[in-house]
Amino acid sequence: MKKYRALFLDTDGTLLDTLQDILNAVNFALKGCGYEKQYSYEEGKKLIGGGAYVLAQRAIAFAHPTEEQYKAFEELFLKKYLELQDATTKPFDGLTELLLSIKDHYKLFIISNKPQFLLDDIIKKTFPEGLFIEACGHKIGNPEKPDPILINYLVDKYHLNKKECLFIGDSITDIQTAINGNVDSCLVTYGYGVNIDSFKEKATYVANSVEDLSKLLK
Repeated sequence: MKKYRALFLDTDGTLLDTLQDILNAVNFALKGCGYEKQYSYEEGKKLIGGGAYVLAQRAIAFAHPTEEQYKAFEELFLKKYLELQDATTKPFDGLTELLLSIKDHYKLFIISNKPQFLLDDIIKKTFPEGLFIEACGHKIGNPEKPDPILINYLVDKYHLNKKECLFIGDSITDIQTAINGNVDSCLVTYGYGVNIDSFKEKATYVANSVEDLSKLLK
């Protein structure tokens, strides 16, 4: 796909299979805060999509916590997740090989709602050094996806042409980020996105597997 020169990639559910480690940290924090609720794998998919802070809010919403209770849960969750986040997390099969094979043809960037300190840690642990030009996570004070702030930041910093940029993600949040940022998008359906059929038509392309994504990009 020679019309594109830069790829913006989501992390959870697009690059990395992270859900089990996230769930383990959520369930650990719930138990540590005295709640009996434990999320199943399928339930966990509905928590993902807005970054760690939004995920924490969703995970404990059932308890209608006070601000103090929420902060205690959030702190325990983030501490445990930093400890656990590379326990089972790994790139989806074939993803690393695909990215290595195309890195000379595309500028590769990450745009994630994962807090920057967590993103830096997991990318360092799971991908070859230098694969991505820049990995942009969420920083406190900035809006999260679907706000296009990180698209615009990278376009400006690296003098990119939006017509030559493709956003790749697994959720409606990612597709809406691309729309808001005025760049094309590719929805990958192998990730954690829910209710995908309701917004497939909003994406420029759809890839049902890493193999499909490879055919699209090569």
